[in-house]
Amino acid sequence: MKEQSVCLWVYLLFREVYRHKNSMVNAIKGVFISCDIPMGQLIVNMNNSMPSSQRFIIHVLDSTHLFVLPHVEQMIRSAIAEFRNQNSYEKPT
Repeated sequence: MKEQSVCLWVYLLFREVYRHKNSMVNAIKGVFISCDIPMGQLIVNMNNSMPSSQRFIIHVLDSTHLFVLPHVEQMIRSAIAEFRNQNSYEKPT
């Protein structure tokens, strides 16, 4: 599944390069995230809740693979840790 997503991303990138072959290609540094569907939805919802100038998702490859700006990696990790802590079962004493 990972290889298919990476191949899809490479295909989309080359398709855009071919489409705009007379113009310069702009590369964007980012972080590739592979996660399950609920975590992907959490990240997309985080992104959508921000003002448009602060949105960090570069491209959603599918429901389990995202390409995001590198400076938000720690913020995403913290949000996921907080989400897991809030949704963990604690045995009553």
